[in-house]
Amino acid sequence: MKLKYILLPCVMVIALTGCFNGSIENKPSQKEVVEEYTEGNELTSMAKITLEDFKIALQAEGLELITVEDGYDWLLNNNKPNNFTVGNPIENIDPTKLEQVSIYVFESEHARKKGLEDFNKQREKYDMMIPRIYEAENVMLFYWAHADMDKPAKYEPQFQKAIKKLKLE
Repeated sequence: MKLKYILLPCVMVIALTGCFNGSIENKPSQKEVVEEYTEGNELTSMAKITLEDFKIALQAEGLELITVEDGYDWLLNNNKPNNFTVGNPIENIDPTKLEQVSIYVFESEHARKKGLEDFNKQREKYDMMIPRIYEAENVMLFYWAHADMDKPAKYEPQFQKAIKKLKLE
């Protein structure tokens, strides 16, 4: 009987040690499944991209984001953006010529789609410059490039590559 009381805690300690022996490198992805919902008859898992994931993807493409504290915020689906200027750290650019980026991180892909619908409704009211819009799962990026929409923007290839990488993860 006493032997059971001694062996039981030892077995529990060994079992718990094995359960917590995983490392971060063994995890399949930085993304976290935050929600599962049924879409039609199909169960869908939604992974959530963080602002940090997005910044890392852009840095991998050679872009530096510099936080902008003041600026006009489009409130989309009750979500405020994270505003940045974007540039290449190697280039010496006049700060007034830096292009702007607004990154919206929504709770889900569905919320992001509602945010885009909200933007389209709001822009109908104003005569304004239209940003280049990039989307990946729950993140939406507005690139306020200086170039016309019919011409390639300065950092467009880098944004496209970063978005593509995030979609593939």
